[in-house]
Amino acid sequence: MLNPLERTPVTEEALERIKELITSGTIPVGEKLPPEYQLVAQLGISRPSVREVLITLQAEGYIEIRRGIGAFVIDKVDFDKKKFVEWFQTNEFKIQELLEARMAIEPMAASLAAQRITDEELEQLGALYEEFVKSIEDHKLEEIVKGDELFHEMILKASRNELLYFMYSNFIPAMHDYRSRAFSPPANPYKATEAHIKIYNALKSRNANEAFQAMLFHIRESQSDIIETAQTIFYSKKEQIEKS
Repeated sequence: MLNPLERTPVTEEALERIKELITSGTIPVGEKLPPEYQLVAQLGISRPSVREVLITLQAEGYIEIRRGIGAFVIDKVDFDKKKFVEWFQTNEFKIQELLEARMAIEPMAASLAAQRITDEELEQLGALYEEFVKSIEDHKLEEIVKGDELFHEMILKASRNELLYFMYSNFIPAMHDYRSRAFSPPANPYKATEAHIKIYNALKSRNANEAFQAMLFHIRESQSDIIETAQTIFYSKKEQIEKS
């Protein structure tokens, strides 16, 4: 089932190999992975490397390690949903404050950018949009998050208002965690592409009011989507428990 790996870097390659076998259904949900000594032989890597791979797979929701029994493939969709609800419940008030701050800063920045953005910046923003869409199509979460960050940051810079950009830049680190969760399953990242193209078109047409409204709608929609997704998962789980 598993062929020996070529070096470079072995742990990462082993991790991706097993992920592929799980996501393709070759190793189905509920099935036990081979014991460590077999994985060492089949993958051609050391036992510490195998353990590192297994720990990573468990952390990412692909397997569950049961002490004294072994590692079993689990349903990653259920894992992602559970993690999403846990994150939302832990950070609900912080999320609300973050989005309120964005609503106070970004629509105004978009309005100013519509009046001040250069043709070169518009071209760069269009390229960022295309890269963002491609990262979604390729299911590359880190690139999706980075693409969203760069798109919004460029609009702040194009506003030519240093104070607005300073305030925005102070919560970029907090936004990274929010974006990572907001673009992860079961969320639909394609909704952001619709909002981004509306914002881009408003900037391109130099319509300050339209840019303001498009950005405000985008942030409000993001807020409602996060809440709706969390509530849907929570009540779905509750119904399952009540029926069992």
